[in-house]
Amino acid sequence: MSTTDAALHGPGLTDVRGMIMAHDAFRWSLLPAPSLVRGVAPGDVRRATVVASHVETILQVLEGHHTSEDELLWPRLLERVPEELAPVVHLMESQHAQIHDHLEQTAELLPRWRAGATAVERDRLAAAVEALVEALTEHMAAEERHLLPLAARSVSEAEWAELGERGLRKIPFGFLPTAFGIMRHVGDPEVVAADLAKAPLPVRVWLRLAADRAFRRYAAKVGIAT
Repeated sequence: MSTTDAALHGPGLTDVRGMIMAHDAFRWSLLPAPSLVRGVAPGDVRRATVVASHVETILQVLEGHHTSEDELLWPRLLERVPEELAPVVHLMESQHAQIHDHLEQTAELLPRWRAGATAVERDRLAAAVEALVEALTEHMAAEERHLLPLAARSVSEAEWAELGERGLRKIPFGFLPTAFGIMRHVGDPEVVAADLAKAPLPVRVWLRLAADRAFRRYAAKVGIAT
């Protein structure tokens, strides 16, 4: 099955393109992470703290994203389209297990490196983050190919909105403008606008005013090209 834009929204379908936008935000945030870690000079604790905080924040958001899927998306798809889902269940479960293992290893190594910024801990962390990014990239591509077209046909707009809201609550409040700025940077403007429209008016105004500046400052601080 190939994922086309037409398979993800339109008459009779729930618009699930927001998931691709979220995935693209993770790609923007995490694909450079191994190089960012390796680029920190031994003993540069200040820079190590910046990079470690970036990785920790994105992994916190990622864990919330996956937990929301496990709790709200998978059970519905297994109930409603079990035969169509069956060929990829093992793949998805094994990928989630791999990502969980890589997350745990990365979370264990981050504070050690942050504390002293040693070359040994840096290289261990960079390898762990690289393995995580590789597994995550493969998994997100598989979700987009196999799961999203099923979700568009099988999950209601209200249920999809619940999934998004659950994931949103996992984002640290102070990081919200930056997160929205990242999505504005990587996402389809139509999808960004549709997602923003679901937020309460004060939140919409706040994000419109703060997101782009927060994103630019964050990207410059972490060292990710825009």
